[in-house]
Amino acid sequence: MTVPQIPEGTSVLGVGIDLIEVSRVMKALERQQERFRNRVFTDGELEYCDAIKFNGPHFAARFAAKEAVSKAFGTGIGEHLGWKSVEVVKDELGKPLIRLDEKGQMLLRQKQATDVLISLAHTRDHATAVAILIR
Repeated sequence: MTVPQIPEGTSVLGVGIDLIEVSRVMKALERQQERFRNRVFTDGELEYCDAIKFNGPHFAARFAAKEAVSKAFGTGIGEHLGWKSVEVVKDELGKPLIRLDEKGQMLLRQKQATDVLISLAHTRDHATAVAILIR
């Protein structure tokens, strides 16, 4: 995993990290099926992961990203930031980026931040994410 590049002159306002076992996410997907999928992941994330044959690590990385971002904000997932408030998307080169919904954008403004940088990594068994809240 490479840590996101922080532009010169940028202030770091928060850092969050999460590590999760792929099997935990896969068990939740199997046990709760549509309920878990639709509560945690955006349509775009579901479309991306469903297109991959062995998608467990990809679902787990997105789960870890949501947790890491919520920790960078200092709120956790709950009243101020929902699961779907944080979406992992990719740029034209495949680099992961964070897209925030209206609730997430409001929190970004409240924290006087301008962006959330993200780095993801996964193996067959584990997924991790590092999020950096910047201004």
